[in-house]
Amino acid sequence: MSALQSARPNARLLLVDDHALFRTGLRLIVQDHPSVGAIAEAGSIADACALQRADIDLVLLDIQLPGMSGLDGLRLVRQACPQARIVLVSASVAPDAVHEARARGADGFLPKSANAEDILEAITCALSGQPCFPINSGNSATTRGPDAPSLTARQLDVLSLLCTGKPNKVIARDLGLSENTVRVHVAAIFAQLGVNSRSAALLAAQRLGLSTPQLHDPL
Repeated sequence: MSALQSARPNARLLLVDDHALFRTGLRLIVQDHPSVGAIAEAGSIADACALQRADIDLVLLDIQLPGMSGLDGLRLVRQACPQARIVLVSASVAPDAVHEARARGADGFLPKSANAEDILEAITCALSGQPCFPINSGNSATTRGPDAPSLTARQLDVLSLLCTGKPNKVIARDLGLSENTVRVHVAAIFAQLGVNSRSAALLAAQRLGLSTPQLHDPL
C-alpha cells in the first residue's frame, strides 16, 4: 500500500504562522491534497493552544513565531492537539535546525523554500505516520551569502519579475504558471524576506544580493 493510500482521509490540518499572507499561500497548496479536509489557522502558539482541538490530525508549525517560538511551543501544541502529527516549518534549512526539530520531538521538518510538490509529499508522509525530514537540507534551494534566505530557482524568477513592477497575472503569463501558483510563490518570498509589500521585497532583494539580470533590465 502506498503512503498516499494509507494517509488519513478528510484529515484536519492546523496552519500556525504569524504571516497571514504565507498562511494563505500554504492553504492554497494543502487544500489540493486528496486526504485534506478542514483547515484551521492560528498566528501564534497561544492562538493554536486556545483552539484545544483534539480532532486535528496534522499541524504545520512555523518555528519563527512572536512570543514563543515553534520549537519552544511544540510541546504545548501537542498537548492542545494530542492526536496530531506536528511538522515544523522554517525559513532555515541548516542541518542544526533540522537536528533541533528532531530533538524536540517533531514528526517532520519542512523548509519554506519547498515547492508545492514537496509540501504535498510531506503531508502524505506525515498523515501516513512516516517521518518527513529532508535528506539533504540544501537540496533544491539557492542561496546568496551566509545570511540570505533560501529561495528556489522558480521563486527567484518570480522575485525578479515582481521587482520590475509586473503584476501576478503578467508574471504568471511570462513564466507559464497559473496565477494561483504565482500568489503562492509571492507569499513564500515575502515570508522569507520578512516583508509585506513589493517595494520592501525589492529593497530586501537588493540588500541581500538576490538581484538577477532581469532586475536590472530597464524594459
